[in-house]
Amino acid sequence: MTGIPFKDAGPKRRLEDLHANELRLRLENAGIAYPDDATKKELVELVRKYRL
Repeated sequence: MTGIPFKDAGPKRRLEDLHANELRLRLENAGIAYPDDATKKELVELVRKYRL
């Protein structure tokens, strides 16, 4: 039995379902600057803009 790859194990979450810290982590890992007081909606828009 080969198993299920971890990334395919569960349903995919929409960006709106992620926590703000998860969105910040994606931006930081990509080297994209964002304001410290950015709202979750602004973070979602940045992640979408850069297709992360």
